[in-house]
Amino acid sequence: MARRLSIAAVLLVISAALMAAGCGVKASPKPSSQLAPIAPGNVLVKPVPAGMEITFDVPSAPTPARAVEEIRIYYGYLPLTGDPACPPCPPHLRKFHRFTLSAKPAKQGQPSSQDGGLFVYVDRSAPVDREALYQVMLIDASGRKSGLSALARMPRLLPAAPPARLTATPGDGEVVLAWDEVKLAADGRELDDITGYIVMRKGPEGAKQLNERPITEAGLIDKTVVNGKFYSYRVYAARGFGKMNLPGQGSAWAKVQPSDQMAPKPPTDLAAASSKDGVYLRFTPSASPDAAGYLVFRKGKQGSWAPVTEELLVENVFVDKKAKAGEAYYYRIQAVDESGNASEFSEELEIVHQP
Repeated sequence: MARRLSIAAVLLVISAALMAAGCGVKASPKPSSQLAPIAPGNVLVKPVPAGMEITFDVPSAPTPARAVEEIRIYYGYLPLTGDPACPPCPPHLRKFHRFTLSAKPAKQGQPSSQDGGLFVYVDRSAPVDREALYQVMLIDASGRKSGLSALARMPRLLPAAPPARLTATPGDGEVVLAWDEVKLAADGRELDDITGYIVMRKGPEGAKQLNERPITEAGLIDKTVVNGKFYSYRVYAARGFGKMNLPGQGSAWAKVQPSDQMAPKPPTDLAAASSKDGVYLRFTPSASPDAAGYLVFRKGKQGSWAPVTEELLVENVFVDKKAKAGEAYYYRIQAVDESGNASEFSEELEIVHQP
C-alpha cells in the first residue's frame, strides 16, 4: 500500500508541474513576416527616351537592423500580344537587377538605407515595341525579404512624331489651337494606332492637361483662359495599347495672350459751350465698366478729323484751349477700354467759338 501511495504521489507532482507550466501567460511570438520590409505598393512605370523609368518609395526603418539595404527589380519583356505560349497567363519573372543602398546615397534618385525615399531607375535594356514587366522586392540588413510587389507593366512603344505647325490664336476669353495631323512615328514609319491628341497648358495656375482622353480632331478651343494672362500650349499624339493612350513626342510650345476684344459703348449726350478759356465740352461717360478713358476729336469746316487729346481723358469734361475765336468746329468723343478697344464715336456736335 505504501508503494502505491508513493507512485501516486510522484504522478501527482508531475501532473501539477505540467499544469503549472501550461498555465503560464506568454506573448505569442511575432511572425518574422511582420518584421520584414513591406513590398512597395506604388511601383510606377513609364516610357522615357532612354528606356523604361521605374519609381517607387523605399520605407524608412526604425532601427538599423530593419533598414532596407538591397533592392531587387525583377523584370521581363513580352511581345505586345502577350506570352505566345499562354497570352492570358500571369507572367513569372525570374531575372532581376540588384541594387545596394548605403547610409548616404551616392547619387540622385537613390534613397538612404535607413531614411528611405524615392527610388528611380531607368531600364535602358527594355526593347522597343515590347511590353516591359516589373516587380520589386526589398531586403533589409537582417536578410529578411519582402514579398514581391504587384506587377507593374507598360509597353515601350516607339513614340509618335510631334505634331507640326501648332498655332495658338488669341480670342476674347478663349484661345483657338490648331496643328497638323500625325500619322508617323518618331523614326518616320507609318502608324495606324494614333488614338488622338493630348493638350498640355502652362499658365498662371501652373501646368495642366486640358483633356482627360485624347481628342480626335487636330484642334481645340480653350475657353478656360483669363483675358490678359499669358498661356503656353504643347500637343502630343497618343498611340493606343489596350486601354492605355501613350503620348509621343511633344510639339514646340506656342505662347499666347487672350484679350478682351469687345469694344466699349460710346459716350453720349455731348454738349459744348464757348468760354474765355476755349470750347468747353461735357458728355455722359460710356456705360461699359471697363472704359479706361476718352479721346476727343475735332475738325474745322474744311479740315479732317484729328485727335485733340494726346493721352486718354479720364474725366467727362474737356476744354479745347486751342480753338480760335470766330471759327466753327465739329467735335466727337470716343471711349477706349482697358484692353485698348475703341468704341464707336459719339454723336457729332458743331459749335462756333464765340468767347
